[in-house]
Amino acid sequence: MNKKCLAGAICTLASLYAGTIHAQSSVTLYGLIDANIEYTTHNAGASPEGKSRFALNSAGLSPSRWGMRGAEDLGNGTRAVFTLEGGFNPDTGNATQGGRLFGRQAWVGLEFGSGRHKLTAGRHYTPLFIMLAGYTPGGYSGYEPSPPFIVGGNLREDNSIQYQGSFGPIRAVAHWSFGEQPGTMTGSSGYGMGLEYAQGPFGVTIAYGDLNSAKSATGDYTRTRKAAIAVRYQVTDDLRAVAAYRYNKNDTAAMGSAIRDDLWWFGLNYRASTPLMLTLGAFYDDMKSARTGTAVVDPKNPWQFTFIATYSLSKRTDIYLATAYARNSALNFETYNSQPAYVIAANKRNQAGVGLGIRHRF
Repeated sequence: MNKKCLAGAICTLASLYAGTIHAQSSVTLYGLIDANIEYTTHNAGASPEGKSRFALNSAGLSPSRWGMRGAEDLGNGTRAVFTLEGGFNPDTGNATQGGRLFGRQAWVGLEFGSGRHKLTAGRHYTPLFIMLAGYTPGGYSGYEPSPPFIVGGNLREDNSIQYQGSFGPIRAVAHWSFGEQPGTMTGSSGYGMGLEYAQGPFGVTIAYGDLNSAKSATGDYTRTRKAAIAVRYQVTDDLRAVAAYRYNKNDTAAMGSAIRDDLWWFGLNYRASTPLMLTLGAFYDDMKSARTGTAVVDPKNPWQFTFIATYSLSKRTDIYLATAYARNSALNFETYNSQPAYVIAANKRNQAGVGLGIRHRF
């Protein structure tokens, strides 16, 4: 073999090797943008009777976000993985989650067992949030009780390690959030776990979350505990039903939040045609005690009905009409959220909303 042939062979092998290495690593940019025009009644304002409001809102059905996810094949069924994801409001361009660059998710870790197990470190969704995501009528839409009300304000936790595993029809999630408070492992820490069994048309999940406040100088701290059980059933190819119960005991209840309540919901998803999905949800909260200002009260139990019609223009773009009516609370039970999206007028007991929007995934 002469020198030219040898050099050509080496270059060819080097090119093939470089292509193989490149194929083993990948980074994907992704996101979602959702904006709607919304009309709501009985909004708090100058009048105790409330006023109607027209607004251009973000997150009619889904919070807008952008992110990057990546993976590197390390061989033997093991991959290094990461996700960085931030939220934003398309109506203003502002970042959400307090202005964090990657406030929704920021973690890195390993997948092993050919993708059946994953261990990661960083900022994660809690197991309670993850497990219930497929068991609400609208998938945490903007027209049903918000994730902070359902699973808690700490639906994401910083400084956490998380394990996710798949064992045939069983999926498991567990995590621990380091409090990072000197002298204690429990102060400001949190943990959670969840299990799901899904086989054929049937699915059931249970999940639990526990979050501690910072320890005081006397060594005391308070806890917030939430637990849930939910089921789903694919009745026909076009009809799905979901139902769930969520328990809450909040020892650290902030102003305008539930201290002890039991939330129930039921929902139906019906594909009326290939592009048209109809969603109906009913939510009822047995509110045993709540904090309003400095007082602890036993308020009237809130309930809400939600209807959503989503029409797909393509695999990535849809338009929607969403409506909701709430009684004994602002929409989405936001009366019991310390940072409410909706505030009901003082002299009113109900609120209604209608939104028309567009959602695009990329």
